[in-house]
Amino acid sequence: MKNITSSFMKTTKLFSLMSIMALTVLTSCVNDDDYSIPNVGDAQEPNISATTTISIVKSMYDSSTDAIVDFDEQGTDLVLEGYVISNDEAGNFYKTLIIQDEPENPVAGIQIDIDDPTLYDLYKPGRKVYVKLNGLGMENQNGVLHIGTINGTSVERIPAVTYTDYIIRSTEVAEIVPKVITPGAYTDANLNLLVQIDDMQLRSEEVGLPYANADDTYTVNRYLKNCGDDSQIIIRNSGFAAFKSQLFPTGRGTVTAVFSKYNSDYQLFIRDTDDVAFDGERCDPLFEEFFETGFTTWTAYNVIGSQVWIPNSYGNPGYCAAMSGFSGGNHENEDWLISPAIDLTGVTEAILNFQTAKNYNGNLLEVYMATNYSGGDPNTDGDWTPLSATLSAGSWSWTDSGDIDVSAAAGGNLFIAFKYTSTTSASSTWEVDNVKVFVP
Repeated sequence: MKNITSSFMKTTKLFSLMSIMALTVLTSCVNDDDYSIPNVGDAQEPNISATTTISIVKSMYDSSTDAIVDFDEQGTDLVLEGYVISNDEAGNFYKTLIIQDEPENPVAGIQIDIDDPTLYDLYKPGRKVYVKLNGLGMENQNGVLHIGTINGTSVERIPAVTYTDYIIRSTEVAEIVPKVITPGAYTDANLNLLVQIDDMQLRSEEVGLPYANADDTYTVNRYLKNCGDDSQIIIRNSGFAAFKSQLFPTGRGTVTAVFSKYNSDYQLFIRDTDDVAFDGERCDPLFEEFFETGFTTWTAYNVIGSQVWIPNSYGNPGYCAAMSGFSGGNHENEDWLISPAIDLTGVTEAILNFQTAKNYNGNLLEVYMATNYSGGDPNTDGDWTPLSATLSAGSWSWTDSGDIDVSAAAGGNLFIAFKYTSTTSASSTWEVDNVKVFVP
């Protein structure tokens, strides 16, 4: 009996060890990068159905009152469905889940704030989810609607210990096809949708910079320019992103991103660097200036008055050059802002384009070109030819100058000057941005 019992115990231990090894192998096979923790709920479709849509939910917000939407006051059993398009794995999204209503040709998207920095463990892009809205609220934060828990007069992140009670995973994982948009579609209708914008490149004066700050955790705005219409849009990169130190691609191509907004500025958020496919040739003009670094290469020449040209942050977008003769009252001024020499060697035609914004009464801004300026008083240095341009009519309305022919300088150097004047009775404010010279 003693030998039989010992044999039985050995057999039992061996069987248990083999069972544990088999379970370990099976667990390893299931625990791929889409399942950090095995979830029994993934084995079958949850017993839940949508009772509303993202579009209907967004329409519950009344912009005239800006009041928080309490979903418990909107109806019972409010459930919406959508497909995940965000991904916080690379760190450019933080405690945020963004879903849209369809995997292809979406109409509406919404942001859900969750107090968990690793949502990619359960909610990778393409995962269909159901969102139980009862017990939650929605508010507008800086131009974008957010869903979360109501805490007094604000909406906050859904706690990490309870959010899976509200966000229910479907077994469906769809391929998300980005919505192709053009700069003309930078509108609220595309907020929180995964979009694709073609023919884009990093703005020239930011070439050679990384995605964000390599040395700190501050978020950085980079600017992308469209080669078709020269428009710009912000691409916002977190200082916590894993790719923050990587150099931004210098070429031209397609960007895929979640379309968002901060107040009046539209923004793009990429999931990772695979969303930036800039491997084509750049479309840089002969010269362009956005005044993001001030007047490092320009000459600000003061002829009369104490006021001078300055860079300010109210550009289109970002910084611009600004001048006003008002300081506690109107003052007489004459101030020139003159470009560096623009090399037109090897070209036979050239076009100037810029944008202006203006407010208050006063003299019109004057625009000139020359080929022989050497850095002194422009009233005696250089032969300046006046140029006809479309200028802002006021109310800070940014206005395109139209294409101005500066081919008279082709083959040599071109200087562009903006001349500001004011009097003791009238001093308008003028802003200049996005100066560009190109071959037509």
